Amino acid sequence: MREASTPWLRYLEALRPHLQGQDHRGKRGSLRWLEALMAERGGRAGTVRNILYKDLGSPEEKERLYGLIADLYREAGLEPPPPPAELFLESARKVLGRDKRRIFRRFLKELETGGRPQMVVVGGPATGKGVLLSALARALSALPHQEPHLLNLGGEVAQALVPLAEALGVGEEVRGLLAQLSPTQPYALQGALQQEVLTLLAQALNGEGRPLLLRAEAEGTLEGLPLRGPEGSQKGLAAWLEPFLRRLKVPYLAALSEAPPTLPYQPLSPPSREEARRFVRERLPHLPPERLEALVNQAGRNFGELSRLVLLEAAKHDPRTLIHDDPALKPLLQILAAFSPEADPAFPLALLERALGKPLERLSQAERALLDWVGEGLVRPALRSLLPEEAPRELHRLALEHFPRENTFRKLYHARKAGERGVLLDLIQEDPARLALLPGLWEEAQAWPREDLEALAGVVVRYRAVLGQYAHPEAEAALKVLSESQNPSLRTWARIKAAEAKADAALYKEAEGLLPPKEDLPLLDETAQAEGLLVMAAVERWKGDYERAARFVAEAEALPVAPFLRDRVQLWRGLVAKDLGRYGEALEALAQVGHDALLLGRARYQMGDLLMRLGRLEAKARMEEGLKALEEAGAPKDEVARVRARYATLLRRLGLYEKAEEAIQKALREAEDPFTKARVRSEAGILEAARGRPFEALAYLVPAEAYFRTTPERPKEARYRHLRTLFRLGAAYLLLEAGQPYRPPFLGGLSAHQAQRLLDSLLGEIPEEPTDRYTALRLDTASLLALLLPPAEGKALLKPFLNLENPYLRAQARLGYAEALVREGSLGEALAQIVALPAPEDPGLLAQARAVEVLALWGLGEREAAWQKLLEARQGPLPQAFRLQLGRALGRFCPELGERLPPTPLALPEALGFHLANPD
Repeated sequence: MREASTPWLRYLEALRPHLQGQDHRGKRGSLRWLEALMAERGGRAGTVRNILYKDLGSPEEKERLYGLIADLYREAGLEPPPPPAELFLESARKVLGRDKRRIFRRFLKELETGGRPQMVVVGGPATGKGVLLSALARALSALPHQEPHLLNLGGEVAQALVPLAEALGVGEEVRGLLAQLSPTQPYALQGALQQEVLTLLAQALNGEGRPLLLRAEAEGTLEGLPLRGPEGSQKGLAAWLEPFLRRLKVPYLAALSEAPPTLPYQPLSPPSREEARRFVRERLPHLPPERLEALVNQAGRNFGELSRLVLLEAAKHDPRTLIHDDPALKPLLQILAAFSPEADPAFPLALLERALGKPLERLSQAERALLDWVGEGLVRPALRSLLPEEAPRELHRLALEHFPRENTFRKLYHARKAGERGVLLDLIQEDPARLALLPGLWEEAQAWPREDLEALAGVVVRYRAVLGQYAHPEAEAALKVLSESQNPSLRTWARIKAAEAKADAALYKEAEGLLPPKEDLPLLDETAQAEGLLVMAAVERWKGDYERAARFVAEAEALPVAPFLRDRVQLWRGLVAKDLGRYGEALEALAQVGHDALLLGRARYQMGDLLMRLGRLEAKARMEEGLKALEEAGAPKDEVARVRARYATLLRRLGLYEKAEEAIQKALREAEDPFTKARVRSEAGILEAARGRPFEALAYLVPAEAYFRTTPERPKEARYRHLRTLFRLGAAYLLLEAGQPYRPPFLGGLSAHQAQRLLDSLLGEIPEEPTDRYTALRLDTASLLALLLPPAEGKALLKPFLNLENPYLRAQARLGYAEALVREGSLGEALAQIVALPAPEDPGLLAQARAVEVLALWGLGEREAAWQKLLEARQGPLPQAFRLQLGRALGRFCPELGERLPPTPLALPEALGFHLANPD
C-alpha cells in the first residue's frame, strides 16, 4: 500500500474506516463531506484539498482542520494523533523568545532535511531551558519515528539513568555497573565505572536512533558518590556529560546549567515580560487577563517558576495534568500526600519544614500555591486532586515520630503507611475498636509474616465480636488463622471465640461443646482468660444457674484485663445481677461502662430496660442514650432495630402511642435478619392492640407467631418469643371480642372465648423458669386471664405473684388482685391493697390503681370521694389514652356517673372516657 504523501492524509486514512454511512453533507469521510464540515466551522472549504494532498495552507486553516480531525477521532472513540510539526512551530513562535525560536527552528529544519542536529544550550535558573525542551518534545513527537528520549538530570542521577536504561533494554547491565560502585574504591575506578555506564547508554541510544532531549542541573551524584571523570577527578554535571555527548550519533539537544569544557554551545537569556505573557497565553488560552498578569507577576523573570505556576493552574481545571513529574514540585507533592490523609488533612508547619529541610521563607511561589494555611501553625493541600496516590515510607516514618500517642488516628495511619507493623499491632491490640480506622487492613495483611498475621487475627476477632459480627468473613478467616496456629494458647483462644460466636447466636449447647476445659484457661493471658470466663457465664446463664454465672463473671472481674475488656466485664456483671434480681448491683455495674461507644450504648440500653421493668420513669432517658450511642457507634442494623423496638415498647407503656408507632416503623425498616424482623413485628402487634386496632394487630402477630413456631434459629430464644407472641394474640382477641384494648386500666367481667382459650393454653406452656422475663410473661398471662374469670378464680391465679422480688411486677400483681377483690365485693380489702402500695411512677400502674380505688370508694358509698379522684385523674399526669380508657372502664361499672356529665348522645363509657381525656 502506497504511503500517504502528507501527515494530513495519513490522519484521514486512519480515520475513514470509522466513518460509516451518510448525512446531509454526503458520504462520511469523503473530501466533499470534509469540505462541508470545514465551512461550517468558519474555514475555507477550498483549502482542505491543498492541505490534505500538498500540505499547503495558512497556519490558521491548518489549525482549524487539525481541530476538526481531532474531534472526529474522539467521536469515533480514538485517541487523536499529535498535531503536525509545522503547527508546533507555529505554537513555538507564540511562546519562545527570539533566541529559543532560532534554536527550535534550526533543530527541526536540520532533522527534516535528513540531518543530525546536535546542539548544546547553556542557561542558569529561570532562562527557559525546560520551555524550549518541552516545545521541541511536542514537535518531535508529531514526526514519524522521532519520539524523543527525555533525560532530566539533577541530584541523584541514577533515578533518571536507570529508567532510561530499562527503556533502551540495557537496564540489567546498567544496574550491574552501578552495583559495583563503592565509596572505598579508588577515585579513578569510580570514574571509570561511571563513564562505562554513560558509554553503555550512548551505545544503546545510537542503536535505537531516536533523538535525545537532555536537561542537566549544575551538580549531581551517582549512587550517592560524587561524579568523576575517567581520571578520577570530581566533575560538575556538564563536564561529566561531555564524553557521553561526544559519543552520541543521534540528534540531541542538551540544555545545561553550566558551560561544558570544550563543546560549542549557545547561551540562553531570561524571558522578557512579553515572552512570559505569550507563554502563559499559549498554555492557558482561556485564562482571564487579570489572572494571567498575576501569574507573570508571581514568577518575575523566572521561566522555571512560571512554567510550574502555569502547570498548577492547568491542574486545577484538568486533573489529568502531569504535575507529579515536575522535579521542583515533586518533593512537596509527596510530602502533602503523606501528611494529609483525607480524614485529617491539616498538619503542623514544623513537620513540613522538617520534611523539606528548609524554612518556609525559602519556598518558591509555585510551592506556596500548593499550600493552604489554616491558622494555628497548620497547613493543608490547596488542591487534593494534584497529589500522588502514594508517598515514600520515609515521610510516613517522619510523621509517625512527630505525632504524639494521643493522636490515635495519625499514629495508626502513618504506622500502616510506613510499614511499621510492630507499632501498628501495639496500637490496635491496646484497643481493637481502632480497626474501624483501618479499612482493608486484613486483606493487606495476608502477605505479612505468620506471627504478625496471627497477632492481627486476634485483634480482628475481638473487634468483630464487639460488633456482634461473628459471621463476618474477616472474623471467620481470622478464627481459621488462629485455629491453625502452631501456638497452643492461640488455638485455645480461638475455641473460646468460636464458642462466643455460638453463644451470641443463642446456640448455647454448641457453645458449651466448643469451650475448652476451665483448667486450660491458665494457658492464656489474663484478658483471654476473662473472655473465656464470660462465655462460660453465658452458658451457665442459659442453663439457668445464675449463681454460677455470677461467679464466673466475678472471677473475670478480678483479673487484670486490658482496658478494652473492662467495660464488657462490667456489662456482664450488670446482666447477671439483673437476672438474679440484684437490681441495685445491676444498675451500678451498668453505669460503670463508659469507654467503648458500642458497649456504652448496650449498657445504657440495658439500664433503660431494667428501669422499665422496675416501672421507673428515668428508663426513657437511659434507653434514648443507649439508642443514640449505638447508632453513632455503627452498631449492626439488627441490634439497633431490636433496641428501637424495645424503646417503642417503653413508649407504649408510657401511653405515647404516636411516638411508639414512629419507632416501631423505623425498626421494621432497619431489621434485616428474619429473626429480628419477626421480633419487631410481634412488638408492633401489641402496640396495635394497645391502640385499639385488632385487625392491624393480627396482621403483625400472625406471621411473627408462624416464624417463631417453625424457625430452627436460636431455639431457646425462639421458644420465649413464640410464647410472648401467643400472649399478644390473646390480647388482640381480647380487644376483638370484648372491646378491651391492651391499655390500662384493666377491669374484669369481660367475655372473650378465643382470648380465654389462647391464654389458658399458654399458661400451661410457660416453663417454670425463675427468670424475670418468664415470670413477667406468666404474670401478664394470668392478669389478662383473670379478667375473663370469676373473681375467686382470678384471685387464685394472681396470689402466687403477690410477693415477687421485682417491685413493678409485685405492684402489677397486687393491683390485679385488688381488681378481683372489688368484683368479689371485698371493697375494704381492695382499698387496703391500694394504700399499702408505694406510689407508683409508672403511668400504667397509676391508672390501674386509680380505677380500682374509684370502684372501691363508689361501692362503699363514698361517691363524692370517688368523683374527686376522677377529677384529679382528669387534671393529672396520666397520658390522654389512659384517661380515655379509665373513663370507658369505669363507665361499665358505675352507671350513676352519667348524672355528673353534660348531656351527650354517647354511651356512658365513651362519654366518661372523653370527659376525662379532654379536661379543656
